[in-house]
Amino acid sequence: MGIKKLILPIYTKMLERSVMGGKKPSHIMVVADEMTDKMTDTMKEFVEWCRFFGVKEVTFCFSKNKIRKFDTLGIKINVVTLSGKKEIVFAVRELAKLVEKGAIAPEDVDEKVLERYLEVKSSPDLIIRAGETIPDFLIWQSIYSELYFADLNWEKFRYVDFLRCLREYQRRERRYGR
Repeated sequence: MGIKKLILPIYTKMLERSVMGGKKPSHIMVVADEMTDKMTDTMKEFVEWCRFFGVKEVTFCFSKNKIRKFDTLGIKINVVTLSGKKEIVFAVRELAKLVEKGAIAPEDVDEKVLERYLEVKSSPDLIIRAGETIPDFLIWQSIYSELYFADLNWEKFRYVDFLRCLREYQRRERRYGR
């Protein structure tokens, strides 16, 4: 057994204690390139970690064409595979239909009205991404999100990596575009 395997549990416990009392994101978005069988296990573990730290909503983003939502023991889960641009186009089309029917006046369409027609309603506080590119998911909702780029494959994402994300989130001053 190497020294890393001996130290990792101690380091993980210390990190857990250090982030326990700080601010936590209420909505975390995770971006992965594709869905694999191993990723499903990682997602389940990730949701459990989020539950432990009081996260209320988790959004997983993959490169396909659907959006699914479900609740699991108090945490809202979104699985998004629709690009952010397409999501906005669909919302605008729905609003255009309402305007055409006379159900809403064009001058009554504002940010709040548009947001009602988006698939995911809330904005992520923290976006965790493996890789170097910023994804085209939830582009409306994620304008003020904190970005965390992880230098690892999501199939190997561990509890200690999650704790590091929380620690980094706690170190940042959220300014919401100011």
